[in-house]
Amino acid sequence: MMAIWDQVWLILVVLGLCVVTFVTRSFFLLTPSSFVFPPLIQRALRFAPTAAITAVIAPEILMQGGHVDVTWHNKALIACIVASVVFLIRQSLLLTICVGMLVFTVLRLLGFGG
Repeated sequence: MMAIWDQVWLILVVLGLCVVTFVTRSFFLLTPSSFVFPPLIQRALRFAPTAAITAVIAPEILMQGGHVDVTWHNKALIACIVASVVFLIRQSLLLTICVGMLVFTVLRLLGFGG
């Protein structure tokens, strides 16, 4: 059975989340039509997609078994390095993805690493 303060706390948290969600989702609707970000913010926002995808992918590549693994036993890291070299040479995103997946799959099928 929840105590009354637990229920009040839960309601406040839900209301707070509602406010945060509303403000962040409607920010561009609530600002004046002539609103323009300063140049520094505009330059910084260009890196947001890259930072977001890096934050999602980096732990998958660097973490193996719950620990950071930057040794040659890390199949994902080896595939990432090979794919990065292919991208630097050929500048083809599709080829980079295919080579990275191919290297990772071959290493996995051969039982390479830990």
